[in-house]
Amino acid sequence: MSLTSLEKCILDTLAYFQIFNFPITSWEIYKNLWKPTEQYSFEQVKSTLDKLYKNKILGTNEGFYFFKTKADLVATRKKKYLHAQNKIKKAKKSLWLISHIPFVKAIFICNNLAYQNASEGSDIDLAIICENNRIWTARFFSTLLMKMLGQRPTENKHQDKICQSFFITTCNLNLKSLAYKNDIHFTYWLNQFLPIYGKPELIEKFFNSNSWTKKCLPNFEPITTNERWVIKSKSLNKRFFELILKTKLIGGPLNKLLKILQLKILPKNLNNLAKEDNTNVVISDEVLKFHDKDKRIQFRDKWEKTIENLK
Repeated sequence: MSLTSLEKCILDTLAYFQIFNFPITSWEIYKNLWKPTEQYSFEQVKSTLDKLYKNKILGTNEGFYFFKTKADLVATRKKKYLHAQNKIKKAKKSLWLISHIPFVKAIFICNNLAYQNASEGSDIDLAIICENNRIWTARFFSTLLMKMLGQRPTENKHQDKICQSFFITTCNLNLKSLAYKNDIHFTYWLNQFLPIYGKPELIEKFFNSNSWTKKCLPNFEPITTNERWVIKSKSLNKRFFELILKTKLIGGPLNKLLKILQLKILPKNLNNLAKEDNTNVVISDEVLKFHDKDKRIQFRDKWEKTIENLK
């Protein structure tokens, strides 16, 4: 199949979202266009989509585009959107509580829920920014709180549980070092972060710190969270405890003690995975990434195989 440069970009983009059974609109394709070789307008993308449809390469229904064999996915996307809305609604109380934990500076919803593509039985994945040198303190109290409330996922219970598997510090917002070669999933994953709590300037700084993704997604703009999901908490108690926990007598020793305690009770498989030569599981004072089932490589390989078959 002989493709123009723009046709290839569009198919590359659709091939990625097809992995997650997620048909997308013409505007979403334009916004998520993968590695365009020049600056295409939305009108150019739309007319090229019409051409691909007329040539029977793509299908379309209700404004969504997909590969011809995936016509049933539009109804699935609508159903998952409703699941996602319900999940965020249920999670808001827990997220409000986490926002009151000392040294928690920002909370993002990530993974499929971030772009409203959640399965009914899935949990709620978070990415949390913590104050520098206090990552172990923030993680300890936030995970302890969810444990006490029965909101942490277990081996048998995942639905609507709060999964806190990714923490970074305010001094380590650039996550390029965690990406693999041609890591398409990580690039989209970062850009799909849905900010729920945090000062606007910190959230903006996070996305600006990861502007290296613009080389792959030049049209993408950070997601604007619906106001009804945004948490705007200003807790004097939180500020008071932070001041106490920042003192040399308490703060430093406590953070070190909580680090030792958490490393001791951390599942053995996570400790072992952290020693491997990859970035699936990372354990440090700047990044805590517990993605023991990280599928980035599988997603990349599946995506590359799909676009290879389209040639």
